[in-house]
Amino acid sequence: MIPYSTQCIEEDDIKAVEQVLRSDFLTCGPKVAEFEECLCAYTDSNYAIATSNATAALHLCMMAMEVGPQDEVWVSAISFVASANCARYCGATVRFIDVDAHTGNLDVAKLATMLKEARDNNLPLPKAVVAVHLSGRPCDLAALNKLKKEYGFYLVEDASHALGATYEGNLIGKTIYSDVVVFSFHPVKIITTAEGGACLTDNEQLASKIRLLHAHGITHDTALMQNKDMPAYYYEQIALGYNYRMSDLQAALGVSQMAKLDRFIQKRRQLAKDYEDILDKSLMTLPVADVEGFESSWHLYQIQVEHRDYLYNTLRQKGVGAQIHYIPIYRQPYYQNLKYPQHLDGAEYFYAHTLTIPLHTKINRIDQSMVGSMIAAALDKLEQQA
Repeated sequence: MIPYSTQCIEEDDIKAVEQVLRSDFLTCGPKVAEFEECLCAYTDSNYAIATSNATAALHLCMMAMEVGPQDEVWVSAISFVASANCARYCGATVRFIDVDAHTGNLDVAKLATMLKEARDNNLPLPKAVVAVHLSGRPCDLAALNKLKKEYGFYLVEDASHALGATYEGNLIGKTIYSDVVVFSFHPVKIITTAEGGACLTDNEQLASKIRLLHAHGITHDTALMQNKDMPAYYYEQIALGYNYRMSDLQAALGVSQMAKLDRFIQKRRQLAKDYEDILDKSLMTLPVADVEGFESSWHLYQIQVEHRDYLYNTLRQKGVGAQIHYIPIYRQPYYQNLKYPQHLDGAEYFYAHTLTIPLHTKINRIDQSMVGSMIAAALDKLEQQA
């Protein structure tokens, strides 16, 4: 099986984790801070808080923004369910924003229409908007920022796919247009910490809240305590937080992987260019190509075809790990039971036609050529049977 994505673990990664295993700290040690510093240095962000996973990072964003049952959070309809679930954890109502039918990214024009209609009809406006950089291709952040300023919502970039991507020449992770950026380090992502995530922001207040909430709401900072003249062992819980911390084992792997990030991104971009040469454009629609200052990290390579499920089943039977990213979140039974919208045109088109094919640092042009040949043969056979 050629997977659609997989981790790239090398000998130095293993040695980095082994060193932590032989050290005094498996968790709550120095490696987490080192990994956070690597993220800040790479993205030019002021603050990074490493977390147990990206779902936890999204939840922390919602809590730090004081999202509650009285609020609405608007979310890209095409994403993994965590992009919406984080708001539901806080009791908020979720509304789904339609996406561009070809990129799967949030449709800014449709969001603008939703916002205007809500304001004109005295309906709730969002406390926060979660914009997903699907497959690693950045959303139009400048346009989203314009709406953010006009309507006064928080903007969260769900950049789980987008470490190493750029928008207007700036690396995703620097909150020029948003309030917080969330990354994922799951094994199929650009780099991995096995599991893991992070919140990045330039907002000191949000960073402080997220850091407090990711460790039980406990502080050792005497400036924040009620009882200030206490021995060194003393601590206080000043908020209801969670144990969403990253371990030193994860962070050691992350530090090692960050040193390879540019190499990984370069390889992914070359593979994307190779697919443009290999795949038959008369049989499918290829992903939107990069333009100057607007570069994908190419976490996923997603083609669009008619008879998507037929091609999915054919490739899987032949050992190619094709995948679907994603079923519109509002189609999930949990959200349908909440009577949320059941049809958005862009999201439905994207879901019905889009197939993820393998792209990761372990494949090469020979693998890609084989995948391309299988796709062409399957679609040719289908055409002959018609």
